[in-house]
Amino acid sequence: MFTSILVAVDASEAAQAALRHACDIAKTYNAKLTLVNVVDVSKLLAVAGYETPYPVDAIEIMRKDSAQILSEACATCGETGITPATQTGEGDAVEEILGTAERIHADLIVLGTHGRKGLSRLFIGSVAEGVLRRAGAPVLVVRQ
Repeated sequence: MFTSILVAVDASEAAQAALRHACDIAKTYNAKLTLVNVVDVSKLLAVAGYETPYPVDAIEIMRKDSAQILSEACATCGETGITPATQTGEGDAVEEILGTAERIHADLIVLGTHGRKGLSRLFIGSVAEGVLRRAGAPVLVVRQ
């Protein structure tokens, strides 16, 4: 049923739960698993202001964090016998997840949700909701 699964990972418990589900599904269907982590540089705008919207040091720190997150996620997958591919996106999380899903021809996207409501959801936004609304493949949203 599933041959190519994309799972979005970050440092959250919700993403860890999503990763465990994705590994189980990949193992069940003998599917290729791809992990994606997005360096969301748009978050730097609020910190840096508009003069230098992308401070090089901050981006490099975020890239290193991304590499660490992917490394730890690969180790988690390895415990289940799955060897995933990895991708790092840079930009808007929703756009990068959807673009990666399209490039790898994912037939399932798995991601976690923090379950934010009210004003925090309004100001922070929901990556899960953005992906869910626009994805061309089925989406499994895992709550922490």
